Amino acid sequence: MTQTAAHSELGYAEFGVWYDEYRASILEPALEVASASLANALGELLSDRDLARIRNTSGRVKSKRRTWRKIQQPRYEGRIVTVEDIPLVLDDLVGLRVTCINVRDIDMVQTALDGFAREPGSGLWLDPSSERDYVNEPKDSGYRGWHVNLGIGLDGVPVVCELQVRTLLQDSWGELTHEDTYSKDGALPPLVDVLSTRMADLLSVLDEIAEDLRTELDRIDQQVLEESTDETQLASEVLAGQAADAALLLDNRWRSLQRPTDLAALAWELQREFGAEVSEDWFGHGSFKRFLLHAVPDGEISTGRQGYLMPMVDAARQDASTTPEGSIGGRRIGDGSGAVTAPGAARQLKRIDPQFPLLEPTKWPVLFEHVTEAWRRAKPTDSDTATANRITRSARDMSRASGESLTRRNVEYVVKALLSFEGNRSPDGVPSPNSAGLKESFSSHTLQRMVELRILDDVSSRAATKVRRWISGQEANS
Repeated sequence: MTQTAAHSELGYAEFGVWYDEYRASILEPALEVASASLANALGELLSDRDLARIRNTSGRVKSKRRTWRKIQQPRYEGRIVTVEDIPLVLDDLVGLRVTCINVRDIDMVQTALDGFAREPGSGLWLDPSSERDYVNEPKDSGYRGWHVNLGIGLDGVPVVCELQVRTLLQDSWGELTHEDTYSKDGALPPLVDVLSTRMADLLSVLDEIAEDLRTELDRIDQQVLEESTDETQLASEVLAGQAADAALLLDNRWRSLQRPTDLAALAWELQREFGAEVSEDWFGHGSFKRFLLHAVPDGEISTGRQGYLMPMVDAARQDASTTPEGSIGGRRIGDGSGAVTAPGAARQLKRIDPQFPLLEPTKWPVLFEHVTEAWRRAKPTDSDTATANRITRSARDMSRASGESLTRRNVEYVVKALLSFEGNRSPDGVPSPNSAGLKESFSSHTLQRMVELRILDDVSSRAATKVRRWISGQEANS
């Protein structure tokens, strides 16, 4: 290949010697460690039900020829002069990929990564500035996916790994168009571009249909948790056959719980083991909750909006006292210095509810400023999904315009929590709450959940004060 003037000092022979040694000593060991660390992290942070939605995790080291071709691109002119520059400039020498089912599952993976450290430490860390959202803003070629850079330390050497998260259909587009195997440096025939883009758009529509289907299935799943309004004939107190097996499974599950587990996940486990048909009447009990209380008579279900089966012992609070800051599930996710600054109670809630946002203290005032303005414009009178989406979209647009980008999942979580308080919804003629009011509502909502889930003893404890200070924008541990 003809070299450009920018790379005339770097020959292929010199590059080849460096690549072979660097791949064997750094890249391949880094891939092995990063792949294992990512799999362990997802296993810790996601429920079995959520893990089932991840269909494949894989990784690769960029080949010698593709690396050479890439560093010859004009965009690296003046940036790569010696072989030592290559790992400092290229961020995809090690690549990781997670393939999941729906677009919403990409959010699930993003949420799981929120707890990662933001600077180099003893485990995986995440560089939030590297995020590339090609789901909402596809490439010209039609490519869709979500990218972010992860880092791993290997014998004191930091190695950057590019993580790509795609749906099955987005990944299929890449395979069908050979997105990952040919270079786009040269001009492709116009028909190839047209057909590739057309196929990407069609698969995107299918992804949207799949998302609508999942939403409806989730609605049906939620119904199986609710109390039946029918006059259902309850089963005998003496359980037999499959009902007895199902009850034993739930009892064993309860006895092994280390933290509150949502009822939807437990119901999914029974359906997976015994078939979806068990949800028709839950062994004669009419609803999953009734059967659960029958199978585990000493069990306790949280009283909040989202039902959780509580552990047999106060494992949640015990965990909070033994789990170090900067870790999840007892596994270090950083060295503490680079992790998000959040109080221990907030980290415990994150373990139970992965959607709960762990933000740096300085991010909370920004979030409430934009949510407040979006709230004033929307003047919400209802708490439906359309209202939440409208406020979330408006707040995110304002944050992007101000240069303080906020993730949709974090804004949406806060908005939905605020909408759950009827006092925050403003009938015509009643002023919308101000930023301080919304912040206080969210703090109260969060602390009440922590009490319900046994993370806190009460909302006036010292630990609760730390949470309030954190959400108000002050240091978590000050």
